[in-house]
Amino acid sequence: MDLQETFYLMAIIYMSIMFIAMIALTIVVFVIKHKIHLIQRNIEEKLAVLINAIHIGEAIADKAKDVFGRKK
Repeated sequence: MDLQETFYLMAIIYMSIMFIAMIALTIVVFVIKHKIHLIQRNIEEKLAVLINAIHIGEAIADKAKDVFGRKK
């Protein structure tokens, strides 16, 4: 095996490893993106519950204003 064949063999091994690494990196990026999307959806659901509670509180306060405003 001469120097040229050794170089070609090393290049083939290096390119194969880098190709596998790029595929793995792409998969990791999509997995991380999916997890971030799940976290965002979870936060939005919790905020929706909080906003709904705020709207209920506003409705109760408006009713109280109407009731106490009419008695005067």
